[in-house]
Amino acid sequence: MKKIYRFMHRGILPLLVFCCACVSLERSYPEIRYFVIAVADNANRSNSATGGRILLVSNLRISPRYADKNFVYRTSESGYESDFYDQFLTSPDLILGEEVRKGLAASQVFKYVISPSNQLQPNYALEGSINALYGDFRNLNAPAAVLEMEFFVHNEDGANPGFVMQKRYMRSIAISARSPEALVKGWNDALGDILVALAADLKAAI
Repeated sequence: MKKIYRFMHRGILPLLVFCCACVSLERSYPEIRYFVIAVADNANRSNSATGGRILLVSNLRISPRYADKNFVYRTSESGYESDFYDQFLTSPDLILGEEVRKGLAASQVFKYVISPSNQLQPNYALEGSINALYGDFRNLNAPAAVLEMEFFVHNEDGANPGFVMQKRYMRSIAISARSPEALVKGWNDALGDILVALAADLKAAI
């Protein structure tokens, strides 16, 4: 019996090694790709004179429809799809919130643009929401990147507190292809346009 066992052991072990070597280790499924929305550094550059005002940009809210990291595509009037393999690197509200702060800081309408973690006392506070963030693929021949944002601004000065401005901005940017790269470029352009308009409206309002 011991001889038979040793024979089987010696025969089965090489066979297992051979079989394992023959198994393909290549993935048979698409890899997940990650993207961020980023506005060009000079997209919202302004020659406005910088005053001493400080703007607090609160963390953005986002519609539950678009809160997930997966890209969302609109395929019909009431139909949407979620893309598991093309995603934002982190939550889209965090990505867009950072870009809003960077864009408004570049506009030079305010001396400082700060986040809620900063201890400086702001003169104004901006709250915002992301109402729409999707690829519009209802017309296969005319895909578009859609971004809609809404902002509320409050005066935080003790002597003159109160509501200053509320405005909604919606952009639908035509894109060259139904691809995540083209869609992200469209979102970049849409956000750049929104930030230019927002900075101009803030300058006029304050």
